[in-house]
Amino acid sequence: MADLLIQRTKTIVLQLFVANDDQDVFEAKRIESELASVFSIQSDERIIVGDSLYVVLGSSDHYVESSLSKIYAYMAAKELDALIAPLNVVEHYVKGLPMLDFPTLLSQRPGLLERLAPFLKVAESIDGQEKEYLLDLTQSRYEPSTPFYMAIPQSVPHTQALITFLQYLFPLY
Repeated sequence: MADLLIQRTKTIVLQLFVANDDQDVFEAKRIESELASVFSIQSDERIIVGDSLYVVLGSSDHYVESSLSKIYAYMAAKELDALIAPLNVVEHYVKGLPMLDFPTLLSQRPGLLERLAPFLKVAESIDGQEKEYLLDLTQSRYEPSTPFYMAIPQSVPHTQALITFLQYLFPLY
């Protein structure tokens, strides 16, 4: 209980959710540890990677419904920086909530945008716009064997940290 209280007082530097990762490619503890080093996390800071979510659209399973609702709630509360999931899941959220397209996010970082351009995917938003809302992660440092994509809520709370994470995911070689 004391550890929970201590964790709650720490500043969140970056918060990511991963859904339907049966192969544990984006395993929370490993990514949190790696990013703690990348971000030089101090004792009063933390990175959160929620990897226990499972979304099956149209399912009435309580765990699935809870996962679906949790993602919506964190996006609506402006607490989630990015969602990583299979294509059908991220497309569902892009169509259901305001999202940020990658060219807008990276408008001040043309080099990074150019590096990510081959991996950007167009999706239709809640208002019918077609923009590059999705990032294919199959060529990222984690190289999932099944395609996973990243989508960013329009209300992303930690923009600079997310950009640093993108640089980490797709390093220059």
